[in-house]
Amino acid sequence: MNKEFKVSGGHKNTVESAYNILKLGGNAFDAAIAGVFSSMSAEYLYTGAASGGAMLVKKDGFSPLVVDFFVETPAIDPKKVADFKTIQADFGDTKQEFNIGMGSVGIPGTLPGLIDIHKNYGSLPFAVLVEQAVDLAKNGCLISKNQEYLSSVLYPVISNSETLKSLFIKNGVLKKSGGLFINKDFSSFLEQFIYEDPEEFYKHEVCPLLYNTIKGGGIISLKNLQEYTPETRAPLTTQYHNHTIFMNPHPSTGGALVAEGLKELNKLTAVSKQDLERALYKMRIIKEKDMVGSTTHLSVMDKKNNVASVTTTNGVGAGFLIPGTGIMPNNMLGEKHLNIHGFHKWESKQRIPSNICPTLMVDNNDKLTVLGSAGSSRIISALTSVITNLINGKMTLEAAISSPRIHLEGEILHCEPTISPTKYQTKDLVLWEEKSMYFGGVNACSFSESIADERRDGFSV
Repeated sequence: MNKEFKVSGGHKNTVESAYNILKLGGNAFDAAIAGVFSSMSAEYLYTGAASGGAMLVKKDGFSPLVVDFFVETPAIDPKKVADFKTIQADFGDTKQEFNIGMGSVGIPGTLPGLIDIHKNYGSLPFAVLVEQAVDLAKNGCLISKNQEYLSSVLYPVISNSETLKSLFIKNGVLKKSGGLFINKDFSSFLEQFIYEDPEEFYKHEVCPLLYNTIKGGGIISLKNLQEYTPETRAPLTTQYHNHTIFMNPHPSTGGALVAEGLKELNKLTAVSKQDLERALYKMRIIKEKDMVGSTTHLSVMDKKNNVASVTTTNGVGAGFLIPGTGIMPNNMLGEKHLNIHGFHKWESKQRIPSNICPTLMVDNNDKLTVLGSAGSSRIISALTSVITNLINGKMTLEAAISSPRIHLEGEILHCEPTISPTKYQTKDLVLWEEKSMYFGGVNACSFSESIADERRDGFSV
């Protein structure tokens, strides 16, 4: 039995909220729910209450399951889209296009997902799991360097709405790291979950509010919102050397791609960066350039060996707030890499395929390692790299996550520092001067370690 609580996530406030729930006697699933709620303030540009995600859950003595609460496509004629605009995010050396507006909002799943997980796996009252998030939104979360950077890059999204802009700007300038991100409207919104039945509140108050906000420019019906249902699935399972690895299954593409890469490497005792490159090339993990990856991941392990691995994402956000809530909805219908057939050409009422991949590794001695990553397309390369570092390289969890990474994007190989480019056969090569959030953000827990990725200001206890 695990003797200690372990939590690893993308922000100090997110992790501390989860850890505090464990100290109160909550289980890993309670802690994960509390952490996700706090991340909606602490990691505002990564996730939110109108986002989507997935959680891998494993109760001690039971097989793992995946609760899919990712964003869904509307069941309505997409030709009616009225508010769908293109903006450019400036990364310095390059710019990237995103589509925002009311017409970019897909059916969110995060709140129904968390409510469902609590109903089936939680042990503490739902109100208790929300309390810390209420306080953080009211009194403020420390802005990390990562959040400061994202707010500057995504300024065209932030500045699309005066009310949204006011959350990030003080005295005419963007708030800096070390300052406070305060969202009092969101605090008031969350507080209602303390006093009302969560499911009823969501269906009969939150859903109409979102619908009334976007009905003039978006395409989601009230019925779409109220009928959304989280789906519990058996995980995609693959064998890699002496480990069984459980991941997010179809319709997510993340687990399948990691499994494909590991299949290529399974016959090798040692995995070089050349081997990893070849595996990534075969996986064809990316078709469109995607620099931001507005995603966050939280891993939790409690003393009873219950584990939760949860990834959530808001895209870059739709660029407006639901009045009186402080919530910026997702822009998944406007994310090019998620709409592979083109915009407004989706199948109705379908989960949008994504790369999110909450993961659990179990060795022959039943030792658990729970992990996942932020980073959109780089989720695949980051997880494949860390898994091979752990198993083939026999690294500690800290070393496996810290180790320099590569990422193959089309025909372009991106390399973090200390990796020699002369080893690789590629058409184009990008050498990064330092480790970067671009290469994902892996947060993981094992029996002996809890490690967060330095690339995204991660924190662990």
